[in-house]
Amino acid sequence: MSGGGLLLSILADHWKQVEGLLDERVPAVVAEAARNAASKAFSCRTEGNGFVQYRCDDCGAIHKVCFRCKSRFCPTGGIARAQEAAANAQGRLLNVRHRHLTFSVPAELRPILFADRKLLSVVAKAAVQATLTAVGTRCRRHAPIPGVMATIHTYGRDLSFHVHVHVLCTEGGLRADGVWQPVHIFPAKQYRRLWQYYLLQFLRQALRGNRSAQWVIGRLYTTHPSGFIVNVMGMYRNGRMAAAYCCRYTGRPPLSEKRIIAYDGEAVTIAYRDYRDGKDKAISLPASEFLLRLLQHVWPRYQRDVHYHGLYQPSRRKVNVAAVARASYYGDQVRPVLPLSRRERMLRALAGRELNCPSCGGHLSIEYVQFRRRHHVFQRSESQSRGSTQLPLPV
Repeated sequence: MSGGGLLLSILADHWKQVEGLLDERVPAVVAEAARNAASKAFSCRTEGNGFVQYRCDDCGAIHKVCFRCKSRFCPTGGIARAQEAAANAQGRLLNVRHRHLTFSVPAELRPILFADRKLLSVVAKAAVQATLTAVGTRCRRHAPIPGVMATIHTYGRDLSFHVHVHVLCTEGGLRADGVWQPVHIFPAKQYRRLWQYYLLQFLRQALRGNRSAQWVIGRLYTTHPSGFIVNVMGMYRNGRMAAAYCCRYTGRPPLSEKRIIAYDGEAVTIAYRDYRDGKDKAISLPASEFLLRLLQHVWPRYQRDVHYHGLYQPSRRKVNVAAVARASYYGDQVRPVLPLSRRERMLRALAGRELNCPSCGGHLSIEYVQFRRRHHVFQRSESQSRGSTQLPLPV
């Protein structure tokens, strides 16, 4: 475990105990995903996860730099994953103003969602539908269609199971007559009522035959007469700033290591800000309980936590972007910034680094790149300048 870090140290110290409790504390699909996430975290920055091999031009010494695991659970690998998520979002989000909406699920529904993680996609669908409906009412003759990106989170600041949906919505939409309709009014009261209606309706349809769940859903119509909580205050001036939001909220682990303020081998103390009263607080937990709280938020395999709808619907995104560019006064300036591929980003990063040999101080040249399932060999000719490389040749 050469990735290091306090969180990985806690995991290494108590993993055997925690692994035996996973099947009792979380659903089976989450327990399986948690074991995979822990395995990736242990391999972070080890040769088994891939590496770049350098050779010194002077003394011939070989040095290896291992890759991160890019697991959301790993605080080291999560940084790379968050950067990749932000780059992908830049290639999808229109370069226009966006509104950040947060839809909170009431506490009564959380046990149902905890037991069946497939329902989280239903929650995202309800938040998206509430947003599309609300924006569509801004022009009744030609309902504008906005671009919507929804990201589901299951964790609260104290690592409790608190489901909520972060939604990025364009401050405007494309009308059926090809006109871009600006939308600057996002009334919280309307969103609260729509969020309640669509969430309960969609869950009721998905849980047919579950009498206890139907009873809970039925009560929520009367116990929350003003609707469910929706925060509509966040704003971003353009698509690039909205994509920076992705770097912060998508792909990252539920807990930053900076918030772990104490660990004595048996107990972990974390700091958090209570959103109810705005005060900074701390909570101490046994190390095993801390890890179980953390691992309950690992996503099952093949289940998506980010959803695109409206103008961002994957099947029609290119057509919609072109239509917005035609309708906009700024033309192609509203188009998303196309991201580099993973291979292009790696080659650019490697080509721009000047590394010196730790042994003799000589120049290091890239000789070999090993991935999990493939590798690349870098070839140099005598005519090339010192330290330059050709594109890698797949082997």
